[in-house]
Amino acid sequence: MKNNKWVSEIINISNQVENRLDFHHKAGTILPQMQNDKGFWEEVIKRNFTDEGYLNRNWTLYDIPFFYIYENEDFYLKVHIFPPAKNYNDFEVAHCIHHHNNYIITTLAAFGSGYRTFLFEKEIDINPVTKETKLKIKEHFSQQERPVHTVDAWQPHVVINPISLSATINLWSPDKKRATDKFRSNPILKALKSPLRKIIYALKLDKSVGISAKETHQFYIKDKKFWAILEDDYFAPTRNAKGDNAAEYCLQSVFCFVQRVGFSDMQFLEQMKTNKSVPKSYHKWIDMILKGEQIPDTFAKEEINTLIPKTYLKDIIEANNLVNNQ
Repeated sequence: MKNNKWVSEIINISNQVENRLDFHHKAGTILPQMQNDKGFWEEVIKRNFTDEGYLNRNWTLYDIPFFYIYENEDFYLKVHIFPPAKNYNDFEVAHCIHHHNNYIITTLAAFGSGYRTFLFEKEIDINPVTKETKLKIKEHFSQQERPVHTVDAWQPHVVINPISLSATINLWSPDKKRATDKFRSNPILKALKSPLRKIIYALKLDKSVGISAKETHQFYIKDKKFWAILEDDYFAPTRNAKGDNAAEYCLQSVFCFVQRVGFSDMQFLEQMKTNKSVPKSYHKWIDMILKGEQIPDTFAKEEINTLIPKTYLKDIIEANNLVNNQ
């Protein structure tokens, strides 16, 4: 979608603005214009539904259902789809308290109710032995209160599952431009990702190259306290959970959004059914839209991970209060 007018504007801003936080603040003003452009949504959906890589994606439980928008060596844009909580009054946390390593993210509440979020201070005190962690809440707001917000690199934050199906437009970029950024989109180097990382870590070049540290921690709550857990340990179970159930969940969520955002090109959907590149798993959802049948909601995953307890908004408040009173 390089030639889309909104994407082109963001590319121009990125080329002109060196400081990445400044880039996010300026580009963030373009995201609402994308949201209000019905043609933009149709283009995004069609581009993904004609891309064989997307059509044949091996979905996992780790994935947030999504659509690609655009990617280059400096930034990328995606649509993330958030299924609603089954029991919203519980204010259940969508996943662990996490950061995105050296990536800055600007998020627009583009569809639906939006979610609540907590942003934490970047200064984190982790006990090296017990892994007990002192996190402090910096901000707490809903996307209705702040439709566009930016989360800095390495800044912990957490999402509360929304009340209704919601979608965000997300702009991501590394925290600074580096000469090595162009290698991220090189298909040969992507295939050699694991061995290259081992070499980078051995030479202690992770910060200069701009990849996550060898041991990166994310965070959870237990017994009214914050604790650190290695990122690889936390994400491993859901990254490895592949198969029909994961694919069904993601595809239903995607098509639920397609229907509710008002996608209206029925001829395009008819053509998808005759296109041999489109997996048969898509046909069920296409047929429901063509027949005018409402695709039922999926719901936010009740078990966000087998390694940590289920977490609620009140748990975050209690753990934060304990840290502040120490």
